[in-house]
Amino acid sequence: MKERTNHNLSKTPYIDKYTTDLTEKIRPKRQDFVAWGRQGEIRQVFISLNRLEKNSPVLIGEAGVGKTAIVEGICADILNNKAHVPTRFRGKQVKQLELSAIQGKEFDHTGKEVNIIAKMDGLIKEFMAHKDEFILFIDEVHTIMGTGVEGSALDVANSLKPALSRGEIYLISATTADEFMIIERDPAMERRLQPVYVDELDKEASILVLKKRRPKYKRELDIEIPNDAIKAAVELSIRYITDKMLPDKAIDIIDEASATANIDGKSEITLRDIANVIHRKKGIPMESLLRTSSTPVDFAEGMRAVVKGQDHVIRTIARLMYKGIQGGQNKRRPLGTLLLLGTTGTGKTELAKQAAKQLFGSEEAMIRLDMSEYMTDNAVVRLIGNDERKGDLTEKIKKNPYSLVLLDELEKAHPDVWALYLQMLDDGHLTDGRGRKINFKNTFIIATSNVGHKRIKDKYITSGQTFTEMNKTDYKEFMKDMRDELIKIFKRPEFINRWKIEVTNILTKQTIDKIVYSKMAVHESSWFKEHHILINYEDVMDGEKTIDGKKYFYEYLSSVGVSPEDGARPLERTIDEVLTDEIFEQLYFLGRKPQDYFMVDVSLSGHAPGTFAYGNSGRKTVQDRRQTHISVKRIPPEEYGNYLLTSKGVSLGCDS
Repeated sequence: MKERTNHNLSKTPYIDKYTTDLTEKIRPKRQDFVAWGRQGEIRQVFISLNRLEKNSPVLIGEAGVGKTAIVEGICADILNNKAHVPTRFRGKQVKQLELSAIQGKEFDHTGKEVNIIAKMDGLIKEFMAHKDEFILFIDEVHTIMGTGVEGSALDVANSLKPALSRGEIYLISATTADEFMIIERDPAMERRLQPVYVDELDKEASILVLKKRRPKYKRELDIEIPNDAIKAAVELSIRYITDKMLPDKAIDIIDEASATANIDGKSEITLRDIANVIHRKKGIPMESLLRTSSTPVDFAEGMRAVVKGQDHVIRTIARLMYKGIQGGQNKRRPLGTLLLLGTTGTGKTELAKQAAKQLFGSEEAMIRLDMSEYMTDNAVVRLIGNDERKGDLTEKIKKNPYSLVLLDELEKAHPDVWALYLQMLDDGHLTDGRGRKINFKNTFIIATSNVGHKRIKDKYITSGQTFTEMNKTDYKEFMKDMRDELIKIFKRPEFINRWKIEVTNILTKQTIDKIVYSKMAVHESSWFKEHHILINYEDVMDGEKTIDGKKYFYEYLSSVGVSPEDGARPLERTIDEVLTDEIFEQLYFLGRKPQDYFMVDVSLSGHAPGTFAYGNSGRKTVQDRRQTHISVKRIPPEEYGNYLLTSKGVSLGCDS
């Protein structure tokens, strides 16, 4: 049956039918309603509305930052007669356009379908006639572009343009930065809108927002939300939920935790309830979440567990993190900026990975850009984008604003790129090729460089000390020389001065041994847990002396898996070549089944030469001609435990 329009005696039938009264929605809570942290944006909206030209503000911000909350805050301020509300806007009502309603099929009294343009024209005329009473609000305003009569050039946006150009209606709208580009394709429409950019709320304001929402959960779900749960929801969302914005992502966590608690018959949510939500969403281990939500995380300890021989750099990174988290750095700038110098294979990239894991919960939170790919004149365009393409850097940060950015081999980038990064370091944002401001304030930036690698090697050879072992005076003097060398390359002292600079240690034999143990512990643990594989390193007889098989094999890996030229980079490849590939090839031909258990016997043949030589001549590696022998055998499940108890050489990856 056809629905017919039924315009009653109301003076504003179109407004009544196609809009929602936001002012009335806010009225019951007007005394307590505060758009926390958004006073600046609200003031800017009123300034824009109060202009004689271009007086139609559009709120531009990512989903979840609280654009609608700002409009609700405007309603509350009007109702409360706040001093910053211009006189001519006092007493006005904000009416939100319901696009779904205006797009629905309707028919007039003759049975003829009423198209959307006719409905929009009627609506606009009513807003023009009642300009002293109403402000129109259109959420997701980009959706009106092209929405109109099929096969016609007419659309809703075109209906609005004349009234906007003449200032005959007051309009507030909202959209995202990406979707605002749809509007920018229509210059006539874009000229009539005044952008008001809405950034993500900070931690403190987000906590206040959640506290103000607390009575709603008590009323609707009979759930109490203590302060520590609110704080945990905000802090954990900042650290682990990088694809959404505050306050929305913290609200989402509280909402799900409260709903779950209600179903489980609980009257209060706890830290564990908050952690459970993050665990389900992101797979972060519960023990990590509970630790980080209740006690400070020792970032340095976490990094040292994986990265060996770079304690002085780890301490610097950790302290930058602590300062950034606590807001001790310039709040306009990124959380931290570090330039890592050092020879190849000393662990600069691994340091960045582990820093990302400690700060943001995952190695996946690291965005790596190889600067050798940005050497040409169009490098800046590639990084920030233009009308035809998205920026390699800006787009990634827009989607993941809580990230560690690794700029690998910084010296190889085009000089224009250095100038671009100077803006990022100074202002905490980049303006991309489409005019959008991309926020870098929640990023941690690490750049690496091989500048001065000869000076670094020479210093180690002459001093016989690592940079960790060096006294502060000597290290300071050396770093002054390194800074001078950097300025010669980059030719921008102001650029170099924006970085905290550290030099990674050249790998000593002791450090290499630690790296081997750490790498193998990861492999052996994985094989044991995922594949039911135990490793038995066979002991070696040297005359009457017995050499521990595991220690002997690890020493072999230190010999063949590390080189002066590449550092520890070849180690992972070496482990694959001499051990992993052979193991899994034999497993394939054994016809492995999921329930099977295996023992892998590992032995070496051949003589081990002296692997490293130290002194004024530097470090050398002497060719190692030992050969690996691998034998994989199936173990009866009932005997598996016996091997754990009785096999001296069995490795579970637990040694250090």
